[in-house]
Amino acid sequence: MRNFSRALIIALVGLTPARPALADDEASNLAHVVAGPYGRGYTNSVPDHDYDSLDQPRQQGRTMVYRVGNTEDVPVHTFDWFSQQLFVLCGPTDSILVARLGPWHCGHNPHADHLAIAFYRGDKLLKRYSTMDIAGEEKAQSGGNSICKNVSASVSHYSVFGSAPEMIRITRARGAIFEGDWVIRAGRVNGCLLTFSMTTGELR
Repeated sequence: MRNFSRALIIALVGLTPARPALADDEASNLAHVVAGPYGRGYTNSVPDHDYDSLDQPRQQGRTMVYRVGNTEDVPVHTFDWFSQQLFVLCGPTDSILVARLGPWHCGHNPHADHLAIAFYRGDKLLKRYSTMDIAGEEKAQSGGNSICKNVSASVSHYSVFGSAPEMIRITRARGAIFEGDWVIRAGRVNGCLLTFSMTTGELR
């Protein structure tokens, strides 16, 4: 009797339909402040929605750029977008430089309309890179589907960066003088290191 009950349980479990894979949950959009090196400037990025809707443009909101003053901070630029990750660089006299990362995109393949990273001087766009620009179009077969080799895909989302982008200062010596250049460093999924100039947005 015990063996019959065990066999019945096993049979019933085998008849239970498998649960479909659930989509990955995105982190909620949260207002945040990002300060630049030396504390001379910062951004305040505020989303319109706690969560992005699939039927609306991603990252709706506003980002305000401030220069730190002696008595009060001075607003210098306002962008009509929100970003969960930003980098800001403010010199003593130069325009403020901003780098903006795109969201965690839905899908499994890169797209020309999906933002990976963009660079701004003041309120002017210097350079924009799509996920297609970063990953390229090299494809591989997986489970009967054609997917891009240079993406890291989950159940419902993908990324083209294999390591988190970071802003660093590259220092070089010119005689007795040391000069520095701020760049964004990030790794592709295939391990290739990417270096973008904060000043021009160009990929080196």
